[in-house]
Amino acid sequence: MTKERIALVGAGAAGGALVLALHRAGYPIAGVASRSLESARRCAALIDNPPATCDPAPAVVSADIIILATPDGQIEPACRAIAEQGVIRPSQLFLHLSGALTSDVLAPARRKGAEVLSLHPIQALADPVKGAELLRGTWFCLEGSAAAIGRGEALVKAMQGETLIIPAEHKALYHAALSVAANYLVTIESIAVSLLERIGIERQDGLQAILPLIAGSVQNLAHSGLPNALTGPISRGDSSTVARHIDSLREVPPVHQAIYRMLGKETVELALEKGGLDAEQAEEIRRLLTPQPPDTCLIS
Repeated sequence: MTKERIALVGAGAAGGALVLALHRAGYPIAGVASRSLESARRCAALIDNPPATCDPAPAVVSADIIILATPDGQIEPACRAIAEQGVIRPSQLFLHLSGALTSDVLAPARRKGAEVLSLHPIQALADPVKGAELLRGTWFCLEGSAAAIGRGEALVKAMQGETLIIPAEHKALYHAALSVAANYLVTIESIAVSLLERIGIERQDGLQAILPLIAGSVQNLAHSGLPNALTGPISRGDSSTVARHIDSLREVPPVHQAIYRMLGKETVELALEKGGLDAEQAEEIRRLLTPQPPDTCLIS
């Protein structure tokens, strides 16, 4: 079966990674367009040098699938500009890679008869070559019409990936979940390193010391799943250790204390689900994690 021809508009890391992964999966590439001709040529060099240009029209005309891989704020204007050039065919599929935006931003192409799709790779893509490797077997979130989703699933299958299909109204919550999973993980590790700095451990040394711990936790998640991957003092109902933690945090910024307490309370619920502590232990740890008002003395 002949694979559909693909055009890429926006030759950054994410777009370059996806088009390289699809090229390796046997999809012909009709052309690469980017605001920077140098970027377009650099991307095209990775995929047997299809035409590279600053004008997307020639690539769009000869493609069945058009990937708009521009920054989020430029997706709708880029799509509108292409639509105004009169190069869109009703049989084409327009897709973007934004995790936060729905397929509705591609309305200018839809009004010309094209199918529209949001296809978001659940992966951190910082480099086209490394990114193409990471995309093999990864998960993608699809949102759009049934016909567009079917064509998107074929693309994902060609990369040996998996799909999540969600309605447009839940796209923002989906993206918030991914931000918690990836972005906030980095923030939490930054806090952990800053706590180590307070006892004289250099920032870089602290990060290198905890990286194997982080990797081990990720491996536990992959192997044991939720909630069984949970370890640590709350998981085993060790309230005395939690009490010592709280005491040691008295001199750190209040926001870090609050984050420890908030995440601790969420961890209690996960530990209860796992079965690592009983109701009495859970209540004791919740009490420890709840800030106590300062002592007051009433003078009559």
